[in-house]
Amino acid sequence: MRPNIIQSIVVCLATLALSFMMVACSGQDGASSDDSTRGVLYLNIASMKQTRAAVQSENEEMHSLRVVVLRQNGTVEHNRFYALEGAREEFGVLLNVAPDETKKIFLFANEESVAVVEGVQDDRRSLTRFFESYTAGSSGFEDAVTGLYFAPDYSDGKPIPMSSMYEIAVPARGVVRQTLYVVRVATKFTVNFNNWRQGEDVTVSSFSISGHADRNFLMAHVNDSEQNRLLFKGKTWIEWLKEVSDASSENDSYATTEAAGWLKDYDLPEQANSGLTYTHGTVTVGRPHVDIDYPDNSRPGVADETPVFYLPESMNLKAGEAAHGEQEYTMTINIAGKKDPFVCPLPNLKSLFRNTSVVVDVSMNNREIVVDVIPYGEVKLDPVFGLDVEKNKEKN
Repeated sequence: MRPNIIQSIVVCLATLALSFMMVACSGQDGASSDDSTRGVLYLNIASMKQTRAAVQSENEEMHSLRVVVLRQNGTVEHNRFYALEGAREEFGVLLNVAPDETKKIFLFANEESVAVVEGVQDDRRSLTRFFESYTAGSSGFEDAVTGLYFAPDYSDGKPIPMSSMYEIAVPARGVVRQTLYVVRVATKFTVNFNNWRQGEDVTVSSFSISGHADRNFLMAHVNDSEQNRLLFKGKTWIEWLKEVSDASSENDSYATTEAAGWLKDYDLPEQANSGLTYTHGTVTVGRPHVDIDYPDNSRPGVADETPVFYLPESMNLKAGEAAHGEQEYTMTINIAGKKDPFVCPLPNLKSLFRNTSVVVDVSMNNREIVVDVIPYGEVKLDPVFGLDVEKNKEKN
């Protein structure tokens, strides 16, 4: 029996495959990479990329970069801002540092997109003003920046804020060369509509995703728990994310994501509201081209523009789940001319940690609606028309 609507989800954690060779340095602080008498940090800062199932947009890249280096005693050694020329996937930074100590390197991209921060004594100011208050020799930066949270604004193509933190041991002499990644404080949704209804357009009057949050921490709050230690297997969460992303780039099926596991033990700000609903407006899906004699030549009608949108990192627990358990997000589709909406929990989406990309395929056939979960890009849809099936049936 042929399903009428097929919906597929691939949850893809971003990836970037780079050689260890550094790009040409664009940001320098009077340092020399061959200086053996003092500590030198030679860093390639890169944004994590999406897998082949997703298309990278300029707002997902770095337009500005800030690097804050803390000495071992916690004071600020460097606080450097770099205005980049256009969207950049990577950027080189060369800094002189005090040798023979472990540094904490805080990285931030696109701070200009955060107009208001909360969580500090003098909140309701821009993220840039917060950073500018910490000059060389200042203390207290780590605690303050860890407590920052904000309401993300992804409208009008604003560059997406990114952040990360690394610890790097600087030897008594020599140069430290390393590639570091910034992680998007956002989740991405791409919804593909395919129309197999013979001879007719389909108007989706609206669709929505419910259960997302409204505020995120600037820095990821990943808990040091037994659950996460078992998941990371000795790696940091960013190293784990990079490894999972590389694997999903090679094979972006759901099985790859499921085998890697789900990062669920993280925290949102206490002030976050996790019960919000995102609603997208009208989507018109064109009529299909159907070749009865040669079905392989048939192709579905598609939307003029694929809906792509961003939601905050979220945590909407599934009913009955304990804290940091499996999550659930619900999609509602309203089709013009149909009295009742189609409502379905998004299957196989067990967490909505930052930098997650969710790809949803919605394929529409005649009359009734069936949900099927399939690996993205691996199932060929053959047009079959005139089926009557049980409404809102979920096939596993």
